[in-house]
Amino acid sequence: MKKTQDGLGSHGQPACAGVSGCQETVARGTRSVAACIVSYNPGPEVRLALCSVLSQVSTVFVIDNASSRKSEVALSELCSELGAVLIVNKDNIGVAGAYNQAASMAISQGYEWMLLLDQDSVAPVGLVQQLMRGANRWGGRRLPAVVCPLSIGSNPSGHQCAVPDADMAVQTCMNAGSIVKLAAWEAVGGYDESFFVDYVDHEFCFRCRQHSWEVVQVCGAVMVHSPGSPTRHRFLWKRPITSNHSALRRYYITRNQILFYRKYWRFDTGWVLRDGYHAVKEILALVMFESGRREKLNAIGVGVVDGCRGVTGKTERTHFVRR
Repeated sequence: MKKTQDGLGSHGQPACAGVSGCQETVARGTRSVAACIVSYNPGPEVRLALCSVLSQVSTVFVIDNASSRKSEVALSELCSELGAVLIVNKDNIGVAGAYNQAASMAISQGYEWMLLLDQDSVAPVGLVQQLMRGANRWGGRRLPAVVCPLSIGSNPSGHQCAVPDADMAVQTCMNAGSIVKLAAWEAVGGYDESFFVDYVDHEFCFRCRQHSWEVVQVCGAVMVHSPGSPTRHRFLWKRPITSNHSALRRYYITRNQILFYRKYWRFDTGWVLRDGYHAVKEILALVMFESGRREKLNAIGVGVVDGCRGVTGKTERTHFVRR
């Protein structure tokens, strides 16, 4: 990941540093853990995310992906108040780029693990300690690269374990709430920045598995994760949930699904088929219940075409409405 490390200076610069006294309360066994929160025009919920994790890790890196000036000032003041490390990027380098940026910094400061959180994620009390215990007691033949909690409402494959303290190997997991072994991050080449956003987590987990690392779920740790702005609807005897993602986000999800399926369908055909099935169900629910469906369906169509063409990275498209 030399490219990522060399590019740190061009991406951004620290706005504040240190962990204002929180190191005094970090639980034993979690001092080797740093945290990364990726932000983009965050709202007040980012304070909850920071406060929930500051006492659980030694350092929190907040990577801001070119937010507005107003958001940047507010975030800088918040990080200065709470003692987090803020990196302000001049350009939006995506979720994958931000993770690579934080991982390079964490390694340079001697950390072994990195906790990943969204700007609206709230880490339950004791989450990091539970995950580290799971990593330490894992008895599988392969070392864990990613250790994750039971993420309620986020796993479309249906392969979730509800038995407390029953650690198990899984195929993939969500970024939010998981901890990543930084030695594994180095070994597999970091996160794939061509994905930019969406399926970054699945791609990393699959690549780790290809390189003989394990993805481990610690089911005694639970984290609630609701993608998008979910709403529940009534249809006959069912209560489907829609995520209400924007058209732009629909483009990235669809395009990266196609890219991911093309790359890994031979490696884990069953998972790809199940995920594709759930993707179709989600589109049907979008058609039935979400607003702005014409624009979103157009974005999905463009995403399919671009995915088949192998288009990657940040899109320059600003809308998907046909004039």
